[in-house]
Amino acid sequence: MGIGGIAVTGLRDAVLGAARESASLTNAIDRHAVEPTTISECADTLHRLATDYVLCPDLDRIFVELTVLRDRLAAVIQRSGRLTDLQQLYVLIAATCTLLASVSHDLAEPHAAMIQTDSAATFAKLAGHRSLENWVYCTRAMIASWWEPPTRVLEEAGKAVNPSGISHVRLSGLVARAHSQVGNRGAAVAAMDAARRERDRLPEHESLTDLGPVFGFSLARQHYYDATTYAQLREWKRVKSEAENVISLYAPTSAQTWSATLTLAQVTLARADLHLTGPDAALAHLEPVLAIPVGQRIPQVKVALNGIGYDLAGSAATPARRTLGEAVRMFTPRKELDGQ
Repeated sequence: MGIGGIAVTGLRDAVLGAARESASLTNAIDRHAVEPTTISECADTLHRLATDYVLCPDLDRIFVELTVLRDRLAAVIQRSGRLTDLQQLYVLIAATCTLLASVSHDLAEPHAAMIQTDSAATFAKLAGHRSLENWVYCTRAMIASWWEPPTRVLEEAGKAVNPSGISHVRLSGLVARAHSQVGNRGAAVAAMDAARRERDRLPEHESLTDLGPVFGFSLARQHYYDATTYAQLREWKRVKSEAENVISLYAPTSAQTWSATLTLAQVTLARADLHLTGPDAALAHLEPVLAIPVGQRIPQVKVALNGIGYDLAGSAATPARRTLGEAVRMFTPRKELDGQ
């Protein structure tokens, strides 16, 4: 039977059906390119929200705007057919989900935060953006450091693949703190030393910060990580020195901006001075912390204050210590005040 003589209807239908399917596959990838203005608008929105989160976070507003941005990016991804467009969009949606994870963490929803990081890691892999993928694992380790045992922090940090640059510095700081929590001073100090060595090799420009300042790990935040590690090791003079470095670095902008790192450093300095000087000095350091508006009282600050309460419980009561302890107990994060 010649090529024009196919008589089996079923086979002929299958051949024609396969041709139609091939054509539809071509049509599926032959979609219009994404307008450059769309990608730039999404990038600008992400950068603005990442900046708002660092400077003066209105968590409710930022959360809503981030979900709107995520949904817009997802819709554009579904229509996009060019690989170059998809790569940029995957980076933006990965960064958006990472920031959503941080906001969810601040709103005391660690499970939701981890789900956001799962999505962020997937999109970062699709984009082939190794440094962003490692930053996602930094975020997972950070979240675990507040809600999970130290072993979970080390597990999450270990998922990063050949971390370098600012991600390496941040991961080393988290690993140092985890080791200090279980009393492994040698490993903690070694991790801090690794962070400092990597810090000395950092390039002048870190590409991650193009996404927004929250994707950087400032020198102030590095000193804060060291302060918390030394606090776990109960080396109070070193704690005080590192916490004072943080406060000094934030001094030029502390009157205009709100920073979780600055606030936590003030609590850490208060704890150090409780041991080195006394409760009156500690309470003086806490004045700006206790004045934080309710809407900005994140659970992490309460956890840090609980460290002071723990130290007070282990010492003889005096009027000054009772006053400090009552101030610590009266500080309630927004989630508790909202009754959630």
